[in-house]
Order: sequence, then C-alpha cells, then structure tokens
Amino acid sequence: MKYWRRIFELLRPYLLYILGGFLCILIVNSTQLYAPKILGELIDQLNKTKNLSSLNKIALIIVGLLFLRSLFLYGQIYLLSFVGHRLVADLRNRLFSKIQYLSLEYFNKWSSSELISRTLQDTQLIQTSFLSSLSDFFYSIILLTGIILILIFSHWQLALATFVIIPLFVLSISGIGKEIQKWSLAVQKKIADLTTIIHESIKGARIVRIFVKEEDEINKFKRENEKNFWRNIKIAQLTATQIPLASFLSALAIVFLIWLGGRKIAQGQLTLGSFIAFLTYVGMALDPATTLLRVFSGMKQASASFERIFEVLDQGKDVMEFHNAKVLPPIKGLVEFENVYFTYDNKNWALKNINLKIQPGEKIAIVGISGAGKTSLVNLIPRFIDPTYGKVKIDGYDLKEVKLSSLRNQIGFVTQETIIFYGTVKENIAYSKPNASFEEIVQASKMARAHDFIISLPKGYDTIVGEGGAGLSGGQAQRLAIARTILHNPRLIILDEATSSLDAESEALIQEALEELIKQKTTLIIAHRLSTIRKVDRIIVLDQGEIVEEGTHEELLSRKGVYARIIHWQLEEGEVRI
Repeated sequence: MKYWRRIFELLRPYLLYILGGFLCILIVNSTQLYAPKILGELIDQLNKTKNLSSLNKIALIIVGLLFLRSLFLYGQIYLLSFVGHRLVADLRNRLFSKIQYLSLEYFNKWSSSELISRTLQDTQLIQTSFLSSLSDFFYSIILLTGIILILIFSHWQLALATFVIIPLFVLSISGIGKEIQKWSLAVQKKIADLTTIIHESIKGARIVRIFVKEEDEINKFKRENEKNFWRNIKIAQLTATQIPLASFLSALAIVFLIWLGGRKIAQGQLTLGSFIAFLTYVGMALDPATTLLRVFSGMKQASASFERIFEVLDQGKDVMEFHNAKVLPPIKGLVEFENVYFTYDNKNWALKNINLKIQPGEKIAIVGISGAGKTSLVNLIPRFIDPTYGKVKIDGYDLKEVKLSSLRNQIGFVTQETIIFYGTVKENIAYSKPNASFEEIVQASKMARAHDFIISLPKGYDTIVGEGGAGLSGGQAQRLAIARTILHNPRLIILDEATSSLDAESEALIQEALEELIKQKTTLIIAHRLSTIRKVDRIIVLDQGEIVEEGTHEELLSRKGVYARIIHWQLEEGEVRI
C-alpha cells in the first residue's frame, strides 16, 4: 500500500494501545500453541501408566491456559477495537473539518452524496477491511509460524507432506476469494449510488411531489436496489461454493494425514499422542492460512477507501490565510476592486479588468445575463474565491491580508437558495449569534417580518422545522434567513436575488424586511428580476465578466445599451415591476 507512512502517522498517537494489543496476540497464540502439545503428552502418559492423577494435573493446566487465553483475548479485542474506532472517528473528524473549508468549487466536483459516502462508508471500511485485517494478519502470521516450527521439530516427514497439502488447499479456494473481492468492491461502489438517490429524493421532496414523480423515484431506487441485491446474491453463491469446497479439501487432507500417520504408528516411528497433537496443529494451521488470503483481499479494499479519503484530505485551500494576517477592525463599508481578473479554469476569464468603488452605506445592484460574472464578483468580497490578479479592499485593507473570520463576521449573505437547518426556529435564527438572548431573537424576527407567523406555529419559536425548511413556505423560510442575518448585524450585506420565485404577498413582506436589514449598510444586490432594484443608488451592468455600464435606472435606460436590452427582455416576459 502506498499510504503506509500516512497511516502510521494516523496511528502514532495510539501506539501504546497497538503494542498492548500485539502483546495480547503473542500470549494468546502462545497458549494456543502449547495446548495440543500438552494434550499429546497426556495421551501418551495415559497409554503408558494409566495414572489418573496425571490426567487431573494436566486438565488443570489446560484450564489455566484457557483462562489465560480468554483474559488476553479480551485485551486483544478491546485494545485493537479501540484503535479501530478511534481511527474511524479521527478520519471522520478530519474529513468533516476539511469539507467545511473546501473551496465552494469542489462542491461542483463532488456531490453531497459522494462526500457523505467517503466520510461515513469509506471510513467504516477502513476499520472492517484494514485494521481488522491488520490484526488478523499479525495473529495469523505468528500462529502459522509457530505451528510450522512445531511441525518441523516434532516430525519433519509428516511436516513435508503437510506443507504440500496446505498450499494446495489455500490455492484451490483463493480464486473464489478473488471473485468475492471483486463483487464486494462492486457492491461498495454502488452503495454510493443508492445514497445519492435517497439523498436527492429527500432534498427534492417538494419537486418530486409537485411533478407527481413519487412512483418514478420509487422505481429508480428499486432498480438500483435490485441490482445490488443480485450482486450480493452473487457473493453469497461464491461463498456457498467456497465454504463446502474448503471443508471437503480439509477433510481429504486430514484423511491423508491419518493414513500416513497410521502407518508411522504401526511401524513404531510415532506415538499416538504425538500424532494426535500433530493433527491438531495441522487443523489449527488451515485457519490462519485462509485468513491471510482474506487479509490481502481486505487490504485491497481498504487501499481503495484510503485513496478516496486522502483525495479529499489532500485538497489544498484555494483561499489561504497568511500566518501573520491582521484582524479586520469594525468596517465602515468602503469596498474597492482594483484591476481584478478571475478565472476558474485558467482558460476563460469569469471577470476581467474590474475597477469599482462602493462608498460606505451605498446600495449597489449588479445586473447581467446568466454567466455575466455577477456571483463571481460578490464571492470575492467574503473571499469564497480570490482574484487571479488584482486586489479587493475593504476600508483600505487588502482582503488577502486580513483574518478570514474577522472579515466574514462583518458580512451578511442572503441567498436565493434559502438554507434552513433541522432544528427549532429559535436555533435557526440564532445560528449567526449562538449567545443571543431570546429578546434579541424576537426583535430580529420582528424586523424581518417573521414574528407573526412564528408565534402561529404549534410551538412558536420552539417549533422544529425540517431540513431545508420543510414545513415552512418559501417566503417564511426566507424571512427566517433574513432574521438570522439581522441578528448577526453585519456592516456589509450581499443579497443574491432574495425575493425571486416568491408570490407577491411574500415578496412585499420580504422587501420590507430587507429594507430593515440594509439600513445604513453597504449593500450589493445581485438582481435577476429588475423589480428588486428600484431604490438602489447605482446599477452596475456586467457582460462577459466586464463592467460595461453603470449609473441609475433612468440614466442607463436613456443610453439604450445592455441594461436597456435586459429591461426590454424582462418587459416581454412580464417580470419588471418598477
């Protein structure tokens, strides 16, 4: 595996637990290896002396060994299980932390279901396929080495016969083991597809129902689930072949050894007790031999999971914070773009030659057709992305030189897609200020025109709302999001068409709430529907990543340029209410 060094770094903090587990393995194996030898000696002694006191003594020794083995077997299982679960928990913490700081562009590369699968399923596979396999590997290799040495020293001729039988036994079932591994990997990969279907059907529940697609979603899930079922049946068929085959071959091996050993006993070359001990060791050798094969298969599965996990962990931050970054003091709201260029793919410019100055408290609308660069422009302000060239400043501070937390804590973002978390109404509003008093939450709700509908809910502010705002109308969810931002009390506001796709009544309420939100604050409004920009101080028109026009509504209309054409298109669609 190419990740051994990194895996060791992950395991280093738990080295004492690992060493303790391996010490337990050694003791468990030692007691296990000693038991057949005592059994053989007991049989030989009984044959010679018929002395029952020897039987009692050896029986007590065996009981003592079994008790010791059980004690250290508990230690082995507990200590190595602790390491396994701890590693899984640590990897999940790292993955989740990494996801929180990934550039937003990575969410276009990986779906939420894919990231969930890597965080939960792949990490779990690390424990079941890697750490369990690693424990089994050391257990089996120590046991098998001990057995081989004992067999050689006890009767080398029978040992040679055994060394021919065991490889034949192992090789005969290894082919089936590889097939099982192949199908197991296929099942693991397809689990992510099922996860995606479930996630999308829950997230898009409203869309599914409005288009009456419940049966389509059910059938889609059934198809994938049925495919997975038959893959699992294929694994069951292979396993059902492997186990009887292994049982039959091991029985043949024992019969052959009994025949060969019987001849040695008859010729006086071997005692009965020694032969029974020998057979017991051979039987013990079959299990670790097959376990080693399973271990190598598990390692391959784990390697694929490590690759998927480290692919996420190895992603660099597109937005880096300097180690000596300054704390951005309370801002007045002067925003400046100086010769800003930005590209996502190093081929096409999303923004070109942006020079823009926004005064404190000024209300700016950003207008342009889809793909003009509106979202890219506002994403530069909270540093969701950084300019490829040029600078973005607030109050004269280059944003690359300030601490991200001190910047983002002073910016409010109300998006077109309303984000509501599972929890109470109160918790959702207080997300921006967890230590807010209930009176502050109520005041923010009143300013957001949300208080009246909240108190009409079954439990008022303690009402549980579902993921994505299930149980609330679009307008209600949007007003909760605005209340959250009002409670945050930022100095600079970015509105990403916060009133789109709402009915007239909801839009009117939200417009009132937004007016409360943006009072005396620098505000940038991404406008898809031009009805939202009636009261702005200035309109910035983007086209193909460049600022092509700026001015008031009346000034831009009189120029009959890009803005006037957009207005004309909107009028034709009946969407402009200015």
